This record gives sequence, C-alpha cells and structure tokens, in this order.
Amino acid sequence: MSKLDYCKYVDVFYGNGETDRFFEDGIASKWFYIKALCGNTYPHATLPFGKMSVGAYSGAYPTGYGTHYPNSCGGIEKLGEHQTVRGFSHLHQSGTGAIRYYYNYAVVSPFYGELREAFRYRMIENENAHPGYYSAQLNGILCELTVDGGVAYHRYNYQHQGGRLAIDFSNNGLNKIFGKDFYSYVNGGEIKIISGSEASFSGEFSGIKLYFHVKLFAKNVKCTVFEENCEIASGRLKTKESSENFGVVFDFESDEILLKVSYSTRSPECAVDELCLSSLGFDEASEKAYQIWNTALSVLDIRTDDEVLKTKFYSNLYHSLLKPCDMSGENILGVEGEIVTDFATLWDQYKTALPLIFMCYPKQARLVAMTIQNISRTMKKIPCSFGLSDIFPCEEQAKMLGVLSLCDAYYMGVDTATPSAIEECIKTELEREDYREFLSTGKFNRYTHILDVTDACLCAAQIIDNPDLRYRLLTLAENWVNAYSEDGLMSADSPYYEGDRYTYSFRLQKNMAERVTLSGGKERFARLLDSFFGFGKESVRQMTHIRAHADISKANYHRFEGFNNECDMETPYAYIYADRHERLCEIIKECVDRSFGIGKSALPGNNDSGGLSSFFVWSVLGIFPVSGSGEFLIGSPQLDSANITLSSGKTLQITVNGHSGGECFAVDRIKLNGTLIDNYRIPMQDLMQGGRLEFYIKNNIQGENNG
Repeated sequence: MSKLDYCKYVDVFYGNGETDRFFEDGIASKWFYIKALCGNTYPHATLPFGKMSVGAYSGAYPTGYGTHYPNSCGGIEKLGEHQTVRGFSHLHQSGTGAIRYYYNYAVVSPFYGELREAFRYRMIENENAHPGYYSAQLNGILCELTVDGGVAYHRYNYQHQGGRLAIDFSNNGLNKIFGKDFYSYVNGGEIKIISGSEASFSGEFSGIKLYFHVKLFAKNVKCTVFEENCEIASGRLKTKESSENFGVVFDFESDEILLKVSYSTRSPECAVDELCLSSLGFDEASEKAYQIWNTALSVLDIRTDDEVLKTKFYSNLYHSLLKPCDMSGENILGVEGEIVTDFATLWDQYKTALPLIFMCYPKQARLVAMTIQNISRTMKKIPCSFGLSDIFPCEEQAKMLGVLSLCDAYYMGVDTATPSAIEECIKTELEREDYREFLSTGKFNRYTHILDVTDACLCAAQIIDNPDLRYRLLTLAENWVNAYSEDGLMSADSPYYEGDRYTYSFRLQKNMAERVTLSGGKERFARLLDSFFGFGKESVRQMTHIRAHADISKANYHRFEGFNNECDMETPYAYIYADRHERLCEIIKECVDRSFGIGKSALPGNNDSGGLSSFFVWSVLGIFPVSGSGEFLIGSPQLDSANITLSSGKTLQITVNGHSGGECFAVDRIKLNGTLIDNYRIPMQDLMQGGRLEFYIKNNIQGENNG
C-alpha cells in the first residue's frame, strides 16, 4: 500500500450535481457556457478503469444517478427535489451527455413484503462513499457496495425479519418517462435458477449479448423467478419480446446478506468463472479496492500546502481514471482479446484523458492502443464512440482521432503503438466511404473534420516508414488551409458542433506556425485570442434557465466556453504561439482557482469520460499534451512540487521555484535536466525519460481576476 493516503483527498461525489461556477468578476466572467450546467459524474463503487461499477439507481440522466432530466444546455430540470431510487444498478457512463446507450443493468433492490414493493421508488438517505465503496440507507436497510475485479459486492443489513432481495434483469437505460431514446428493451432474455442461492441471466442489451451470474450468501436461501411482479414456480424463464419487469427474488433467514454479481460478453461459464475468482469477504474486498485506488492515485504525487487544491486535484484525477474500462478477454462486436470499452467519446478523451493514461498507466496504455487497432481491423474504421452497444453515436464530432491517439502512444513509448500499426490504421481510415469527398476536393461538409484529418495525416507522416504513403499524407495535410477564411478564422461556410467558427479557430495543430501566419502573424493572432477570451470586454450573462437552447444560440458572444465543454478547452495554450505565455498563465490560474470548485457542484460542465477532469490535472502539473504532435506545452504549475511515475518506468520530478501562492504568476524560464527550454515546448520522448523539470516564476502579474 502507498505510504500516503491519497484517497482521503478524493470526493467521489465531485461533479455529481448542478454547477455553481458562475462569476460576475474576473476573466472567468467573460466566458460563455453553451452546454449543460452539470458534471454528470457518479459516486458509485468501482476500480480504476474498472469493468464493473455499482451504485444507486434513480433513472436520472445520464448516469442513472441523481435527479436530472435529460438536458443539453442551460438550467437543469429535476425529477424531484430529493433523489429517490429503485435500487442499485451495474455499469454506468461517466460524465457523458446524450450517448444513446446508458447501461444501468441488473437493478438490485432490498425490500420487505410483497414483490410489487421491490422496485417502488424510495427515498435514499445517509449516502457515504469513498474510492471503491458506496453506502446508503433505503427504508432503514443499510446498503453497502464494493467491487473486486469484475465482481460487484452487495451487503445488506435488515432491521427486522422478513427482508427480501429482488434483481430486475429487464432494466436497460434510464427512467422510462424520458422516452425510447433513453431506455431500451432487453431482447431474448433467459433466466435460470442454478440453486437456491444462484441464478444466471442472458439477454441482448443494445445489440450486445451479456451473461450475468448472481450468488447470494445467507441462511436458508430460496430463489424464485418473477415476471410482471408475479413469482413463477418454474426454475427457468424465457422472456417475451419487449417484456418488462422480470428477474429473480431471494428469500432467506438472515439479517445480513451478501450478494455477488458478475457478467461476461462471452458465455455463462465465463460469468461464473469471473465470480469464482473473487473469494474475499465484503470488508476485505472494500479494503482491497481502497488500496488499488490509492496506488493508482499515488502515480501523481503532488506537494502543496493548499488542502483545497489537493482535494480538487485528486478528485479530478479519480474521475479521470474511471474510463475507459478494462474488458480484457471479452468480445464486443467481434473486437476481442486486449480490449477496453467506453470511448464515450474519443472526441472528449483524446486531448487530455488518453494522453494521461499513456504517460502514467502502462497496462491501460497498452490496452487502449491495442483496442484502437483491433477496432480498426474488425470494423474497418475507428468510430468516435465504442462501448457495449451496436450504436455508434456522435460521428459528427470528429474523424481520425484514433490515429492521433496512436501517435501520442507512440511518442510516449507504448510498445503496442508502432509505426506499422499507425500506418495500417490510417490506410484503413482513408478507405472509408465518408472520406471520398475529402479525397477528391480537400473538404468535408464539416470543416472541423478537415483539420482532424489533415492534422492526423501530418502527425502520422512523421512516424511511418512507408515513403509513398508519407508523401500522400503530406499532400493531403496541405488541405488544412481549406478550413479557414480570409479573416484568419474558421470559415463560415460550415456547420459547427457545439459551438461556432470562433470556438474552433484556435485549436492546437501540429503546424501552428503556419496557422499563425495565416491569421496575419503573431500580433493579430494574439488580438484574436484576446477577443475570444474576453480580455478588455464586458462580462457575459450566463443562460441558466431551463430549455435555454434558443437563447444561447442567439447570444452571439463568440467567446471561450469556459471549461464547460471539450470543444475549445485546450485553446488557452494557443497563446504560446503568439508569444503571450503570461496570458496562458492568467487563464490557467483562473481555471484552477475558480472554474473548478469543490463538491457536487464543482465541475463547470459535463466531465465526458474524464475529458474535463483530466484537463484540470494537466493544468495543475503545468504541462499539456498536443495530441498527435509529439510535444508537451509548458503551462503554469499550480503546486510546489510533484513526483510523477511515468509509464516508461522513470520518474519525473517537477519543482516550482518562486511560487508565490494565491496570486496570478507567470513562468520566467524552464529547465529539463538542467537544459533551458526556450520555446515552452518539450518533446514527449524527452519528458518520458524522466528527470527534473524545473519552473522559475516571475514576479506576480496583474490580470483581470480582480475585475
């Protein structure tokens, strides 16, 4: 176990609720939120990159936890003032919006009395959680949850005799009142009673066949099948098409019971094997989970006297390590072996979350790189989303992001990301039907896709060994200019996803020097950035009312989205290419101090599978990856020092000299292993060799933080 207790700084409820990150002064007051005003995280028991998660199920959007109605922007309509739950579900999205597949399978409910009482919504009380553990009270029943490997543990303590336990295998998604876009039926369901204490279930969930196995540990256990709240004498049930409310119910003679739940995509036997691998008691499993989390968090050991910053940092790091999920040995739509799920979506993860994995978590880094390749080989494309579903939403977001991620993995020394693997994937991508227009005209309907593909071509061309393909990629990469208009901004001749042409005009590219020249040079690029971030401009009025979409669309602020969304979260670093690093420092200080807060309301927007929380982690460390480019940019560290265990096996020590604490400051100079860094850029391969990264801070600078 790690010497220090990093888990004590983690708030697993961080970002679970509606945001309170609104300001009337400072540069943060100039930024305009266009997306939902909530973090959409959950506090459930899971492990780092865990296959299994388990926690309270209210049916709320989008994780199945909380009180939120479906929302995409503005204020949040609520299901009720207080959270009521049907029970405790398994498998959950983290921080996403409308992903179109929402999991929440096998809802377990402790109850008294008739079966019809089992899944009635009830008030949940006395919630308590830490990494790997969740507890609450339901009708006076103490409910505790933890995980061991791919197995969920449920422990229930009943106040009096007559306690029962039911499992609803029909649940697939969120509250049915939201409509068919948020809830699906389980097809081809089959329940088998194995013994008085064991049962299995198989069914098709959103196009994926899953096999569940459950086992109850208690005295004199009896297991019965039910359908439509009616208990059935048979020990087997095949559900009808579009059947609702079916599962098993357990009766027993114990005040305290333990339930274990496992699943597999391969077979009932694999689900049984998964469950049998876990032989610990509940308390042992909970302590083991805590230790696993402590080890994962210890990889980034920061030092600061600011206890609030520690809580922010480790809470955000925790939520950065929930996805993607390690599904080694499983088979999802023919993709099997070394595999992860819940790229939900690559668009949200590729800039910040995946580079963090590549830098610090070697096992998961190998799996991510292999999964991208396996998806490409199996599906002949790399979709933006890949999870436990045959639905591939959000394809309008971006293209070729998997190639950029493989380039990151290559530069950070991930052995499964080879030049030949990158070559194979990019050749497959260029054969896609939806690339035909680009290959003939140099344009996509969405001009952001031009930048996606040209940047991926340019980055891959620096790595692959095939000279003919390299020449082709470099030729295709020249089409990046087609995305821009004469004013140096993105063209108005395109639709834009979750933003406007200003939102995407300052994205980081490998060829930033050429991009700055196209805008009119460094001075004009800096002026454009200043306008985008609102320097010298009036504060904006955030749209916090429900159903604010139309008003947000008409606002026309053309401003930075303020870490409310992933579209432009990296754009503060564009100031480096305008020789205005002090502006970047000011924005990062505002981000760390104010844009991210404490508690359920802490996140300024959807966390989207760790995309937003991992940005915070990078911001505190003072380095930032430019995806695909092979470079880290130097930011503005917000700590005193840090020791980072790199996936290369080396250690990177960060030290900050002259840290003033509390006020806005700028970086004067940087040294890596004694060598001066004069352009705020460090090759990824150099940083992965470890050593000492030293920051020297200038005198305090006065920004707009005080209005």
